Amino acid sequence: MEGLNKIRRVILYYDLQREKKHHVSSRNVFQTLLGAVLSQRTRDENTDKASKNLFPVVSKPEDMEKMSLQTIQKLIKPSGFYRQKSKNLKKICEVLIKNHKGRVPREREELLKLPGVGFKTADIVLLYAYGIPTIPVDVHVDVVSKRLGLVEKSAKYEETRKTLEKIFDRKEIPRINSGMVEFGQRVCLTARPKCYMCPLVKVCKYDKKNLTRQNQRL
Repeated sequence: MEGLNKIRRVILYYDLQREKKHHVSSRNVFQTLLGAVLSQRTRDENTDKASKNLFPVVSKPEDMEKMSLQTIQKLIKPSGFYRQKSKNLKKICEVLIKNHKGRVPREREELLKLPGVGFKTADIVLLYAYGIPTIPVDVHVDVVSKRLGLVEKSAKYEETRKTLEKIFDRKEIPRINSGMVEFGQRVCLTARPKCYMCPLVKVCKYDKKNLTRQNQRL
């Protein structure tokens, strides 16, 4: 229990650090969905650049439906994979207008039917747009939770998500998710974790700890 309490405290601390680093401007539900799609397979800073280009001119599906693919591609190019993402965004808007009266559904099953929307993207919308306590499992959440022994190493997305949602208090889930992402980006790096500076090294279950700074690429 003490180990879990320490993990919780550290993760919540890193949530505060992420909040200081990323000042997120006000977004509506539709823009949250767009941002989640833009964030696929890219870094936060690239998502931020693309969002800053796109959001001033797109606030509802009808705005994007009127745009050409070339215009969308130009706006979201910093996010990477912009050709495929632009097609998905265009199709998403068409589906929202045709099947949902231009509104983003708040049901997971319906979100997963949207082009280019998988589990993580759907859960980002549920958590950050609708306040539904669920944990989007990106690579950082997956790696951190498994190294700390919170979930089984072999766990797939859904098992990881459901396990973490049972472990942590529902009210803290948004901060736990954000904190795990920040902790993964700063300390528990996917390729070469900074175990030598990790406050959780004594409770961590990872068996290939990097305990010397000299082994860390600068």
